[in-house]
Amino acid sequence: MADAAAGEGGKKKKEAVSKSARAGLTFAVSRIDKKLRHARIAKQIGTASSVFLTGAVEHVVEHVLKKADEEASARKSKRVTEQHIIAAVRSDPDLARAFLGFCFSSDVDVPKAIDRILPQDEQAARKEKQKTRKATRAGVGPAAAGAAREEADAALDD
Repeated sequence: MADAAAGEGGKKKKEAVSKSARAGLTFAVSRIDKKLRHARIAKQIGTASSVFLTGAVEHVVEHVLKKADEEASARKSKRVTEQHIIAAVRSDPDLARAFLGFCFSSDVDVPKAIDRILPQDEQAARKEKQKTRKATRAGVGPAAAGAAREEADAALDD
């Protein structure tokens, strides 16, 4: 009876091991593989590509969460919130570039990365430059444009 349960030849059936477990990853390799195939990026997609992409995604998420944890501990918070994640992404130039086209939906105002990267004197010069740029844009209304045309006409008459 015991031999019948073991199957023919006395070999036991091996337990199924997922691709994620074999690769030593936490994220599901099969899920990313399925998304790659449905995206129709290429006719054929190798198994190694989905494992590599899963590892890359896992690394990025790990990096974001590590930065968010540092942000939360800097603000003496015990819990990582969406505000900490957004601040972590914006404060790291590489992550900010990676998430450039991504819109974080949050009602919390988070400081921009440029406020942390530049020294105080360069920040002040940058803000002053922005104010002058806004003032010149505001001055280019219909009345200012008409006055500029009159000055140009007067210069041509002379």
